[in-house]
Amino acid sequence: MVDKNLDYYPLWSLYFAQDGYTMSGDRIMGRQAAGNAYLKAILKSDISNISLYLQNQKESDLAVEEIQKILPKEKKIEVERIQYDKPNLSKRYGGIFFPGPVLTKHAMNRSFFGHESYSLVGITHTTASHTVMSGISELLTYPVKPWDAVICTSDVVLDTVNKILDRAFDQYKKILGATKKELPMLPVIPLGVHQEDFDFSDEFISNSRKNLNINEDDIVIVYVGRLSFHAKAHPVPMYLALEDCAKEFKGEKKIHLIQTGWFANEFIEQSFKAEAQKLCPSIICHFLDGKDQNEKFKTLAAGDIFMSLSDNHQETFGLTPLEGMASGLPVIVSDWNGYRSTVRDTIDGFTIKSYSLGAGFGNDIAYQHMINFIDYNKYVGLTTQRVAIDIKDCILKLKILINDKNKRLELGANGKKRATNDLSWSHIIDKYKDLAIELNNIRDSEGKNDKKTISELPHDRMDPFDTFSSYPTEIINQSTLYRKTTDINFINIKEFMEFASVNYALESLPEKEDFIKVLDNIDTDKTTSIINLGEELNISSKELHEIIIVLIKYGYICVEESSNE
Repeated sequence: MVDKNLDYYPLWSLYFAQDGYTMSGDRIMGRQAAGNAYLKAILKSDISNISLYLQNQKESDLAVEEIQKILPKEKKIEVERIQYDKPNLSKRYGGIFFPGPVLTKHAMNRSFFGHESYSLVGITHTTASHTVMSGISELLTYPVKPWDAVICTSDVVLDTVNKILDRAFDQYKKILGATKKELPMLPVIPLGVHQEDFDFSDEFISNSRKNLNINEDDIVIVYVGRLSFHAKAHPVPMYLALEDCAKEFKGEKKIHLIQTGWFANEFIEQSFKAEAQKLCPSIICHFLDGKDQNEKFKTLAAGDIFMSLSDNHQETFGLTPLEGMASGLPVIVSDWNGYRSTVRDTIDGFTIKSYSLGAGFGNDIAYQHMINFIDYNKYVGLTTQRVAIDIKDCILKLKILINDKNKRLELGANGKKRATNDLSWSHIIDKYKDLAIELNNIRDSEGKNDKKTISELPHDRMDPFDTFSSYPTEIINQSTLYRKTTDINFINIKEFMEFASVNYALESLPEKEDFIKVLDNIDTDKTTSIINLGEELNISSKELHEIIIVLIKYGYICVEESSNE
């Protein structure tokens, strides 16, 4: 039921900053794609007007331009602009929606008008950055209210947010004797997909493959997303798994890998291409420009299997697997973060086991970043070297799909149905509307008793392997059992560590000689553990954990079984 106190049925006034909604430019991030999709969902919904909360005239002009690009030709919409110093005018829309999770500054600003005046609503994207973590922890010390909300895009994001808040509150209790906390709502609402954008015609599919010289019987694996080994998904596990498959088929099947995205710089581009050539020479590799949306659609139309083995703490939801599902492709993704909220293992595709180190093994990285000894890029790059994807598991699942066309079609159809029925923006936008009504009712019932209070206290970073402990399938420990592999990574470990995608992180890892020593003490025909290795080698437990996760990551050893005691 629509709340009578709302002049317009929802959705909140939209805080428009170009960086949050525009898909143009040389650096397209997931949050921009999500913001653009949300704007499109609003414009395609049953509303006849939209409100924009704007900082200046430039943002106003950009907003109107973006709306005109997206708005269906047959639809007209009234646009109301709210000046930056008059956010209280958003009350008639229920409040303001921000394309990020940090509400603190705006909560302070709201105190001028009274906190009961309107609601503030944010949404999580990456929760790994210092700015976002600090902003989340500051929810405890700024006047954010129960009629505000920070939308979490997956259950693991909610877990991360709660961990940050709990740790911060524990510190405030010890330092300040804090006894009470007031928080916004933290609803879990996934991002959506505009499924109709991925309904490709047979002609478009055929032409997309022909344009890339792909034959009808060839198998095409596609990856869509930022091409970054330190900040998105390390490509080596994917390259190794594909090469293993290609060797088994001995040329009977041509396997193509299309990687569509963008490189941050020439060094990363050269690293991707050189390592692909060296590690999967039997695979026909294509690199397409993901800044061009037409290239993305062509990639998905040409594909047989979508793959994304994310191993990075920056990833919180993952839109591209959802786009793969909407395209009717079976998806192979790492069992990591928000991917497990969208991809149903054995139904829409397969999820591949992921491993990471446990709490305590990231304190050094967190400290270096806290004191600005390393920047954010280095921070996320170093943490990904302590996360591994199970390559053997990936190879097994890949071979199932490569060999069985009917299975590909079955899982692809399941995924497309899920994208259409459960995860389409037309369905998700209704959840936003329900939230808007709920917040407005809470504000009406509780806001009248509110007092204006402002407090401020900064909060430091946390160990990422504690904060993000719910991301991996399993956390390795001293009892986890390993076995050496001989059929995945054929590059000498010393030579491999000179690869650009590995070498950049060597300063944070144990000595190369220790890697060699550990590898020499792991057999192919029997298992061992960190406990056993620690008894035989003069290497600390911390360094052994760091060595083991790297050896798993790059296919030199595999997890045989584990103990979570």
